[in-house]
Amino acid sequence: MKKKVKFTYKETTEDSNKNEKEKSSLKKSSTDIKAMFSQRILAFLIDLVLLSMITSLITMFIPVNSTATKLYEEQNQVLEGYVDGTVSMEEYVNQMVDLSYDISKQTVIVSIVSIVISLLYYVVYPCYNNGQTFGKKLMKIKIKKTDDKELTMNDLLIRSMINNSILVNIIIVALVLFLGKDLYLSTSSLLSGIQYLVLIISLMMIAFTKNAQGLHDKVVNTEVVVVDTVKEDVLCTSGN
Repeated sequence: MKKKVKFTYKETTEDSNKNEKEKSSLKKSSTDIKAMFSQRILAFLIDLVLLSMITSLITMFIPVNSTATKLYEEQNQVLEGYVDGTVSMEEYVNQMVDLSYDISKQTVIVSIVSIVISLLYYVVYPCYNNGQTFGKKLMKIKIKKTDDKELTMNDLLIRSMINNSILVNIIIVALVLFLGKDLYLSTSSLLSGIQYLVLIISLMMIAFTKNAQGLHDKVVNTEVVVVDTVKEDVLCTSGN
């Protein structure tokens, strides 16, 4: 009789654990609906436009030295000359490339401030806003860990370094400070090309793979899902 009772208890416990796992699996599959490709693209574009506006409004108050002002004027003159036909295509490209380097050299502070603003927008803001930027909030999607662990600030930092060109921008600022014009131009062009390639690959992965994860998602094990109907107030942490 005792053996029978013991066997029955064990069987009940196993069934209970199995049922809990099934409920958990069903709950996850019912809530974690992958964000549509169109939602992610629209959110990305909204964030890009909004961040550009914010950056322009803030950096316009940073004083620009007289050298940079003259360089901007020369840039406008070259553009006008190209439009009028007095400057050939080759001359236009060469002069604009040289002027762009000189302007970058004179506006390093503006570039650094722009990077800081990007970090605040793509890392700090979503960290304390349920994994959402403003664009993702409008599209009703959010970033989350694939294993349902807590989303950390480190996750968002690495993710944005890859996806939002922050790492490339930091390297380019360092290059303009320490490299000569020719080496800077060739290296920065190569980095920009790599960044565009990463974005294209990520878009292809999001559009055509089952898990809809870009390279940035794969690296930190995140995914973008539709926000649950139940409101969540999630604060991420600064550690892993």
